[in-house]
Amino acid sequence: MQDLVRSYGANAPLIQKFILSTLGNVSLKTLNVHLIERLYKTFPSLELLYKTDEGFVQNSPNIYLNREEHHHIGVDRSYLINDVEIQKGYFISEPYISTATGYLCITVVYQVGDGYLFLDFRLRKLLERFDLIEKNDFFKQLNRSSYSIIGGGLLFFGVFVVLYGFYTFISGLVGHEDLTLDVVFKPIIALTLGLAVYDLGKTIFEQEVLPRTQHVSDAFNAKTLLNFSVSIIIALLIEALLVVFKISIHNYKDLPYASTLIAALAFLLLVFAIFIYLVRKSEPKTLEN
Repeated sequence: MQDLVRSYGANAPLIQKFILSTLGNVSLKTLNVHLIERLYKTFPSLELLYKTDEGFVQNSPNIYLNREEHHHIGVDRSYLINDVEIQKGYFISEPYISTATGYLCITVVYQVGDGYLFLDFRLRKLLERFDLIEKNDFFKQLNRSSYSIIGGGLLFFGVFVVLYGFYTFISGLVGHEDLTLDVVFKPIIALTLGLAVYDLGKTIFEQEVLPRTQHVSDAFNAKTLLNFSVSIIIALLIEALLVVFKISIHNYKDLPYASTLIAALAFLLLVFAIFIYLVRKSEPKTLEN
């Protein structure tokens, strides 16, 4: 999404000039079926349009290519307007996420006889028309489908591992008279790993499959990696603790192997701590009053 905003920012004068010059060649006096059809034919990137009065109160429905929404009539749209720039007879907003469609768009406000015409353009399609970004619909659909399968598989196996943890614990209680370390610790490890796998699958679905209506950027999500790493480290620590208990009970000669595992985990924790420090350091600092 940031790439789209940067590409638009670098080519905004060209795009805006094209839109305004094209609108100037179209008779916008009366908003009727013929005008709507012509606008959608002229601008394939046009998502919706509507009209307001001179006070920027909407007096027409939201008009899409194949449908209309009437419940927006009467809404005050003045919050979209820059009072200084609208004096020129038009105004073009900065890119933003549309609450109506969920896509990144820009709004062009054009003065007509008895009010203003609002046109929402989908930014991606607008940039594709000018060959400013590559249009790879097939690849994007294939990529999205692949992430759906992978993310769905991770979600399934995450739930399966959690259920398996409960199953092994109940089986251990029923099949053994005495509680052993294996009966207690193995389900905990299964639950921890299941949580990590499920969280990873959920993140893949949110960022790669579902529409990004709540994400303002495609920046690296460190929180996901932190949560996944914490779950894995906890599972390894529990396993190392279980190994130490087993060796201390059965065979002291194998303690060096447990020590090696603990030393490796200590090194992993050190690397993880450095990673957290670097992530926190790179985060923008907020000003305190």
